[in-house]
Amino acid sequence: MTAVILRTSRMSEISGAGDREVGRVIAVSNGRITVLLHSGVRGQVHAYPHRIAAVTQIGGYLLFPVGPGELAVGVITGASEDEAVEADQDAAMSLRLAAARRTLRLNLLGQLLEGEAFQAGVSVYPTLDTPALLPDEGELRKILEFHPRKALRTEDTALDIGTSPIYARQVVTASYNDLFSRPLGIIGNTGSGKSYTVASVIQAALTADGDKAVQAKFVILDINGEYLPAFPELGGRPPKRPINEVQVNGKPFLLPIWTFSLAELVSFFGASQASQEPVLERVVTSLREETVDPEPARKLRKVLRLVDHCRDCLQALAALAAEVNGRAVCDTAAEVARDYEQYMAALRAESRGLLKLPPGFANGKAVVEQPLQKAGLKSVAQYKQLRTGKDYSGFGRMEPSLAAAAEGIVDRLEPVFEKLRTEAIAQGNLKIVTADTPVPFDVRRLDRDALFRVAVSRFRGQERIQEYIATLRLRIHRQTVDKRWGVFIDQKATDLATLLPEMVGASSRVTVVDCSMLAHDVLPFFCAVFGRLLLEARSHAEPAKRTLQPYVLVLEEAHNYLRPKREDESPGLRLARDVFERIAKEGRKFGLSLVIASQRPSDVSPTVISQCSNFLVHRIQNPEDLDYFRKILPIGSRELLDQVPILSPGDGLVLGSAVNVPARVRIRLPAQRPESDTARPWKAWQKDQGSFELGGAAASWLAGAQSATTEEKAGAPPTAGGEAGPKE
Repeated sequence: MTAVILRTSRMSEISGAGDREVGRVIAVSNGRITVLLHSGVRGQVHAYPHRIAAVTQIGGYLLFPVGPGELAVGVITGASEDEAVEADQDAAMSLRLAAARRTLRLNLLGQLLEGEAFQAGVSVYPTLDTPALLPDEGELRKILEFHPRKALRTEDTALDIGTSPIYARQVVTASYNDLFSRPLGIIGNTGSGKSYTVASVIQAALTADGDKAVQAKFVILDINGEYLPAFPELGGRPPKRPINEVQVNGKPFLLPIWTFSLAELVSFFGASQASQEPVLERVVTSLREETVDPEPARKLRKVLRLVDHCRDCLQALAALAAEVNGRAVCDTAAEVARDYEQYMAALRAESRGLLKLPPGFANGKAVVEQPLQKAGLKSVAQYKQLRTGKDYSGFGRMEPSLAAAAEGIVDRLEPVFEKLRTEAIAQGNLKIVTADTPVPFDVRRLDRDALFRVAVSRFRGQERIQEYIATLRLRIHRQTVDKRWGVFIDQKATDLATLLPEMVGASSRVTVVDCSMLAHDVLPFFCAVFGRLLLEARSHAEPAKRTLQPYVLVLEEAHNYLRPKREDESPGLRLARDVFERIAKEGRKFGLSLVIASQRPSDVSPTVISQCSNFLVHRIQNPEDLDYFRKILPIGSRELLDQVPILSPGDGLVLGSAVNVPARVRIRLPAQRPESDTARPWKAWQKDQGSFELGGAAASWLAGAQSATTEEKAGAPPTAGGEAGPKE
């Protein structure tokens, strides 16, 4: 009796509830509900005063009174009909008659409280025999339209995504902030409307709430060259797109190699970590230092390098002194002492008239080698003789007295060299430059033999190292004359302060970076460096300014360069994945977010996909993609994916924290559309239609090919012992 009174109380507070009731709850299991439809609800639609509503449509919503002014909201995930037996109406006969039994399966999504916006999650579950109600217009708006809370109404707004195909006139909106502050995934097979959705969402963002987003910034990595027509304010497509060229808003764009970090240069030139990477690091650092140093300060830079060489020797000596089970330690220590003496001699010569060396530095041998010999270190030749005769008891490690002497030398000289280093930097106003510092340099100078000789000089075994780096220099030469890599190699007078605004289109709200003419192995490198520069630029800003004017980076056809980790992947793919995984995980803190558009979610890094807070899912038919996508979605949304394979073009599912509930949505057609039309063979193959010109395609193709041989373009390739090309 109590349950009946409670149900009557609930129903009495809900306007028109009796007319909207279509069934009763017959089963409750965690977040799943089964509703038995009333026998009078026979068709797909149900009419009640002032409204006709769909009842059994998958993706529709029903409401369940669970308390005074409180309704639980469920989404229909399935419908079925079977037969049951029941007594006749008067129950006077024992005869049982067959009757149709129609049921709906629903997942609970949230709750509506009187006078408040929709709330995700359910506090009170419907009980058995709770009535199932169709939502009225006001309730539908609360379910499908985002409304920011009162405290946030000046900081957020609703973004119009499209309309509900089930409730035809009802708009579906999402949180503007939530959609663009964290990664958004737009997924769908080719031809499902994915490109139109990207353009539509960006256009809606620019015009939301009376076109107030005057400082919006969307940067589209356009892999197919289709988005410029969608934004006429950018001036339209230029008449020609040369092969191997990148265009930003229709204008040629270069991403010079000096923007590469050391890790990117190592991957780009295929440098091995053992011997080639340290040499490449030294060469690139030297080139960057030459750029930032004025002419008078270059001698002090050379002095600074010699000081660092001496410190390297001391650190090596300290490591040898601490060695316990090493082999031929004294042999190596003697060589280190000899190297130190040579660097000290060069330091004395180069610092004359520039820096005043401390007393005792007049003779490097007196500073290092003599104390070591006094402690027991023989010359290299003497030591080898003693070792052959097996009468030197310290073989395999330093004698304690010798180790103590080495440690004493290091402790005494380290502060002296640190002081010299500080004086050289201050006197020459030298900037601290590393191989990662984005300081411009002329890429053609990477072929200079002198740079490699200087870089190798700090390492022992120079002759063998020269052999090791010969292959590196050959690869450098090959890369710098290959026109496919022209976007990195071609020269343009610029610096970082000029390049960054050019990358994001300083004065435009949308920047289209057309990468469609790049070779498949060039594209991942370009996307990786482009993305890293945007993240680094924002992360190096003052903490209070990092989230000003956030950027949204759109990764169109992301599966081309954002693939899961594989054993045989190319260096460019590894770089691109690492960069965008970092942006997906950390970009929110720096005002940089992603829109990942792809046909194949299973071919996109799972780390990036897992960071997506929201998804717009169009038709997906590949079982592998469906299974992969189903695993990363919340349990309550997984059943909705069963309808994804049969979605019509332009329809999709919107899921995530930016919307109140998972919803079917018909995306609004963009005002101006990208060039992503599908070929129409029947019309195109008719007599009055044009034909594809293979000759013109071949001419365009060859126009971007390398027109000169390597020898004609840049001279003979470098070798370990000679200059590359003409002598300087």
